[in-house]
Amino acid sequence: MASETSAGLKVLHGLLQQLAEAEAGLADGPRRVAAADRQVTAGEQQAEQQKQAIRDAKRSADEANLRLRSKEAEILKLEGQLNTASTNKEYDIIKGQIVNAKKDRGDIEEAGLLGLEAVDEAQRRLKELEAELQKRRQQAQAAKSDYEAQKPKLQAEIEALQTQISEAEKVVPGSELATWRRLRAAHGAAAVSCLEDDFCSACSTRVTAQDMVRIRTGVFVICRGCGRAMYEA
Repeated sequence: MASETSAGLKVLHGLLQQLAEAEAGLADGPRRVAAADRQVTAGEQQAEQQKQAIRDAKRSADEANLRLRSKEAEILKLEGQLNTASTNKEYDIIKGQIVNAKKDRGDIEEAGLLGLEAVDEAQRRLKELEAELQKRRQQAQAAKSDYEAQKPKLQAEIEALQTQISEAEKVVPGSELATWRRLRAAHGAAAVSCLEDDFCSACSTRVTAQDMVRIRTGVFVICRGCGRAMYEA
């Protein structure tokens, strides 16, 4: 049967673990909120970049349209010159220029169509990004609301646990309080270790027969391997 000291350390160990979980939960809230806010910021940047991509695509399409108009005007001018050509040589030269100009016009028309398709695709992508951004904003708001709802509960739980721990720490002998405080400051909830088949569960060091006797008779014993307070369940 476990000694009163071991029983008390077991209770203390459980309370410290609960406190660690509550403190982790309280600390995790702001981290989750910050992470959600970063996702929103990233989404806003992506949306702005996509808007710029749309502006660039429209500019390219407009430039292609201007080149097309210019090329069509050039073709009309050449066709007019063709009708007034005074020699066969001049006629052939102008005709060749018209052929080349029409080929250029075809290339420009193709570039213009591709530009319009690029605008449509960029606008479609922007809608996707804006929908994703809206989702991220909702998630960020949910994270904030959840944290604000959980925060007072966790704070109250932490305060209650700290009170219980202060009472449970009375199991530690006065002569060992300084040692215990150093242990708790260094290891938190892991300052206490449960024995498992005569081994320290924290570092797997085998407990000496002498220390086992001391533990079972209620002495506050520190593991020779890792320095944690040990108890027998």
